[in-house]
Amino acid sequence: MKRKLPVELGNVQKTLLLPLWGRAIESRKDSPFLIDKKAMEIVEKLEYDFDGMGKDLHELTKAAWVIRCLQADAVIWKFIGKYPSSSIVNIGCGLDTTFSRIDNGQILWYDLDLPDVIELRQKLIPNGDRQKALPFSLFDYDKWLYEIKRNNNVFLLSLGVLYYFDEDRVKEFFQKMAVTFPGAEMFFDVSSPFGVKVANKLVIKNSGMDESSFLKWGCKDARIIASWHDRIEIVKVYPFFVGRKYPIKSTFKAFLSDALRVQYLCHARFKN
Repeated sequence: MKRKLPVELGNVQKTLLLPLWGRAIESRKDSPFLIDKKAMEIVEKLEYDFDGMGKDLHELTKAAWVIRCLQADAVIWKFIGKYPSSSIVNIGCGLDTTFSRIDNGQILWYDLDLPDVIELRQKLIPNGDRQKALPFSLFDYDKWLYEIKRNNNVFLLSLGVLYYFDEDRVKEFFQKMAVTFPGAEMFFDVSSPFGVKVANKLVIKNSGMDESSFLKWGCKDARIIASWHDRIEIVKVYPFFVGRKYPIKSTFKAFLSDALRVQYLCHARFKN
């Protein structure tokens, strides 16, 4: 039997295992929303107690990881339909597998994350000819921003990342992106302040992570983000759960989450 890879990551970095596992278990269902063969392969290669991590997580939590992938795929497909040789930057990439689902044979793909994450990622998902790994913090602007080719526009993807930082740092990040990438678009997920509290209690703690992995930034209204710079435009805000069927016990919780914007998905553009 081939030896599995140990997971030697910092506490915050370990949270990347949650959405990976979520995509893998969804893919094994009889009628899955999403089939992610790459995620299934990676889970089988890692030495980690995924069953223990996920045993106390709510079904809606698992569904949310899948839904944000489906919506991100749709938004990116539309973008590369307009800009087929654009650059896509996966900010806080973790073990995300979006490239394997949306590659059109022309895009340039950049995976940005901390060095320990990139080291593990390279063992599991080696770069292809149009992929480049960037082993830096998203705030190491001088180390990665000018690595990005901008000949046919830029798309920034950031899922499950921004709410791990204080609002001042998130604001600084958006302002930097707005100035550096005029005309670019960005897709990201957001939790409200209440959603942050819920996630810390019901997701982080219940998955066996400690308080050093807690979420920090919560935003009730995406218009706050647009107010941070006159180049930031909110294109569309997407609810997580509307339009999909869930078990009866989860249906009301899903409705309430969307109605109160406990968590939501946001598509932004940085105006020229």
